[in-house]
Amino acid sequence: VNEQGYKVLDAHIGAIYGDSITTERAEAICQRLSEKGFATTNVVLGIGSFTYQFNTRDTFGFAMKATSVVVNGERREIFKDPITDDGVKKSAKGLVKVELQNGEYVLVDQVTPEEENTGELQVIYENGKFVNQVNIQEIRDHINSNL
Repeated sequence: VNEQGYKVLDAHIGAIYGDSITTERAEAICQRLSEKGFATTNVVLGIGSFTYQFNTRDTFGFAMKATSVVVNGERREIFKDPITDDGVKKSAKGLVKVELQNGEYVLVDQVTPEEENTGELQVIYENGKFVNQVNIQEIRDHINSNL
């Protein structure tokens, strides 16, 4: 319990609430926490794009997620597999490649670095630098050539 009389969770425990948080929602969340006797420092609020653009990743049917990371020289697979989900939010895992199979693009995950290099994807941005910059006309030409 803090000096104001609110319950404070242990420092390594907290809640993250980051789905379309507007000013009004943030105030309501803080009010409910206060009414239940909990300090607002127990929660971290994220605004998300909806708050300032009124768009979400679902607006355009697109989301970009990391699937692999190198920490201290060691590659690690990162992924999302919520225990409360029915499987639709499960993400790709590890290194990925996109293959063209029978005229359809197919995502394959958990590939080796060698396999990753054989797919349809190209590195555009790496370690903070553009390594293969393309312009909008090149993208349009590529799309049109594959229609």
